[in-house]
Amino acid sequence: MISHFDIAYVVIDPATQKTEFVTEDRFIAEHHYEKGYTIHETHSTITKLSPFTQTRLHTVFQWHDEGSENINPETEEA
Repeated sequence: MISHFDIAYVVIDPATQKTEFVTEDRFIAEHHYEKGYTIHETHSTITKLSPFTQTRLHTVFQWHDEGSENINPETEEA
């Protein structure tokens, strides 16, 4: 079983709601988030179960503050 995992950040202009660009660099995404852009973090996992089958999991979530100092608390190290 072979798996491939990717994380990307979609930077969206809040005025037009159109995608400005997509980056794999978290620091660039954080910089634009601080400027007021909307950020969608995407996680993609492709697992090849056999030579004939594979599974794909694609998850997207939007960054938001909700009064916390952390942009995305799920990425905190324990």
